[in-house]
Amino acid sequence: QRCCSRMPFRPDASLPGALVTEDPVQAPKLVIMGGPGCGKGTLCREIVKKFGVCHISVGDILRQHVEEKTELGLQVNEYLMNGRLVPDELAIDIVFDHLNRPDIQATGWLLDNFPRTQDQAEAMMDLQVFPEKFILIDVPDSTLIERCVGRLTDPVTGQIYHEKFLPPPSDPEILARLIRRKDDNEEAIQRRLELYHENMEGVLDFLEDMKKEFDGEQSADILKREVCAYIKPDAPLYARCSTLPAIVTGDDVREAFKNREEE
Repeated sequence: QRCCSRMPFRPDASLPGALVTEDPVQAPKLVIMGGPGCGKGTLCREIVKKFGVCHISVGDILRQHVEEKTELGLQVNEYLMNGRLVPDELAIDIVFDHLNRPDIQATGWLLDNFPRTQDQAEAMMDLQVFPEKFILIDVPDSTLIERCVGRLTDPVTGQIYHEKFLPPPSDPEILARLIRRKDDNEEAIQRRLELYHENMEGVLDFLEDMKKEFDGEQSADILKREVCAYIKPDAPLYARCSTLPAIVTGDDVREAFKNREEE
């Protein structure tokens, strides 16, 4: 789970002379899904940075438990190593434990590959947890497998590299700490993809109406721009009523600026 304590920048429409107002800021409620290696990690970091939401990933939480050798980590290690999904009850408990926190309710949330099954989606509806937008990243399976097999992660920064497509910098300190996920082997990835496709139909029964698909094979920069524009279109401002005369000519504009400077 990653949270950004800095709220996203927003224009202050309450200042003297402001010509615009905007609707109250609503905490975003988002779901992002896609096959392993589709680029969700990079997108999630950008969304957290831009919108200040809390990123909740069941997989990341469980892998941390495995790394720390907690009791929960020992229980789920076999599932993760073999590309299997953990029991629905466990995933649901982890997610709703986080969603009930006041700080996450205030900032909004980004659920990463949750719900992954029909039962998980049904539990969301039963508990009245309704996402506003569902981001689905579409990438062919063959591309996903190639991406995952060469994937490397910097555990300090969270940056994801690839042996072929995005090689890490030559800094010896960074190279020494890079890790490869234990389930990033072709057999486990193939199994994860099979489970992903098997369960997607049941998830879409609940989330189809709020779904928007994005091409995950396009450049990362374009994909980030498209996803962020979908989350918050760049049109939040609305003109407010004014008792001042309408500005319709160039002379009117110059006169208005002159009056502002004199105030």
